[in-house]
Amino acid sequence: MLDDNVPKPWQGQTTLVFALAAAAMGLGNILRLPFLMGEHGGAPFFLTYLATVFLVAAPLLASEVMLGSHGRGSPIGAIRWASDQAGRSHHWSLLGGGQALLALALLVLLALLASWMVDVALALNNLELSAASGLEVGQYFGQLTKTGNPGLQWPVLAAAVVAAALGPQYAMAVIGWLVLPVIAVGLLSIVQYAVGFGDLAAAGNYLFASDYENFKQTGAFAGILSGLLTAGAGLGIGSCFGAHAPRNLPFLRSVIAALVLDTAGVILVAVALIPLLSISNVLPDQGLGFLFIGVPYAFANLPLGEVYGAIFFGVAALACFATIVALMEPIIMILRRELDLSRGLASLLTGGLVYLVIWMLPLFESVTNLASRLIDSGVLVTMLLLGLFVGWRLPRPVVRGEMYREPPWLFIVWWYLLRFAVPPVLLVILCIQLFAD
Repeated sequence: MLDDNVPKPWQGQTTLVFALAAAAMGLGNILRLPFLMGEHGGAPFFLTYLATVFLVAAPLLASEVMLGSHGRGSPIGAIRWASDQAGRSHHWSLLGGGQALLALALLVLLALLASWMVDVALALNNLELSAASGLEVGQYFGQLTKTGNPGLQWPVLAAAVVAAALGPQYAMAVIGWLVLPVIAVGLLSIVQYAVGFGDLAAAGNYLFASDYENFKQTGAFAGILSGLLTAGAGLGIGSCFGAHAPRNLPFLRSVIAALVLDTAGVILVAVALIPLLSISNVLPDQGLGFLFIGVPYAFANLPLGEVYGAIFFGVAALACFATIVALMEPIIMILRRELDLSRGLASLLTGGLVYLVIWMLPLFESVTNLASRLIDSGVLVTMLLLGLFVGWRLPRPVVRGEMYREPPWLFIVWWYLLRFAVPPVLLVILCIQLFAD
C-alpha cells in the first residue's frame, strides 16, 4: 500500500534541486575537503572526487529519489512497494530501516557540530578570541568538547523539530529557498574578504597544484570516499524528497544539478579559507582541529576577522541545520507510517531521541572514533544494497517508467553505471574501509 501520510507534493523542479544541494552541504565534505585536497596532491584528488560524485554518487542518489517517487512512502514503505511491484522479497524493506538508523547516528553528530559552530561564532563576534594564540584557541575548543554547551544543543534541535513538524513542503522550502541562498551569500562575502586579506597565490599552490607524488593509494581512497559520502545517498533523504516531488520531474538531471551546486560550495569554502590560513601561517590539518582551532585562530588574528569568522561559522551551522532537518525526515516518515503517529509527535520523538543520545555520549567516549568509522561503513553498505536492488532486482521497464522524462541516452548511461560500475567501486571501498589499519 502507498503511504497515506504523504502530503501533496511541492511544485517545480527547483525546490528538489535546492533541497538536495542544501542537504548535501552539511554532510562534511564542505568542511573537510579543502585540506584533503591539498594533502593528497591537489588536482588529482579533486578530479577523483568529481568523478566519484558524478559517476557513482549521482546514480545512487537518483535511484533513491526514483524509489521515493515510485512508492510515495517512507523509505521502508517505498522499498516494500517496489518489491511488491517487482515480485521480490519484502526483506529488502529492511534497507529503509537501516537508512533511518544511520540518519539518526548522523543527526547526533551534526547536532553537536552545529552547537559548537554557533558557540564559536558567538565567541568570535563577542571578541572572546580576539588576537588569541593557537594554544588559547585549542584550550577553548577542548573545554567546548568537554562541556558541549547544552544551552545551544537544545535550541538547535528545537528549531529543527519545529521546521520538520511544519511538514516536508515547508521544511524543504526553508532549507532550499532560505538557508541555501544565505549560505551562498555568506560564502561569497568571505571569498571577497579572503581576496583582500589572504594569500591567494599560496592557497592556489596548496589546493590546485598537480602534485602526483602525493597522490597515492591513500589519496585515491580519500577522494573516492569523500565523493561517495557527500551526496547523502544511502540515508533515505533522496527517497523522502522523491516521495514529495512531482512525478514528472527529470530526477537524474535534478540530482546532477544539486551536486553541481554542492561542488560549487566546496570550491567556495576552499577559496575562502585556505588563503586566510596561509596568510596566518596555519597549516591546514585533518580532523576537527582544522575547523575549530586553525580556522578560528586565523580569523581572530586578521583585521575584521572576528566579523567574518562569525559569518563563516554561522554559515557552517546553517549548513548543518539544513542537513539535520533533511535527516529527520526518513525517521519521521517511518514513525508516521509504521506507528501511525502524528507528524508533530514523530518530530518531537525524533528530536528527543537525538538529545538523549547526545546526553549519554560521555558514557561512550572511548568508542566515539570507532562509531564514526562504523557509520561510514554502514552508509557504504546501504549504498551497495540500494544499487543492487534498483539495478538488479527491479525490472528495467518499471524503472524507466518512473524516469521517463530523461532522454534515452542519459537513462542508458545511468542504468549501466548503476549495474556495472557502482557495485564494484562500493565493494572495493567498503573492504578498504573495513580492513584498513
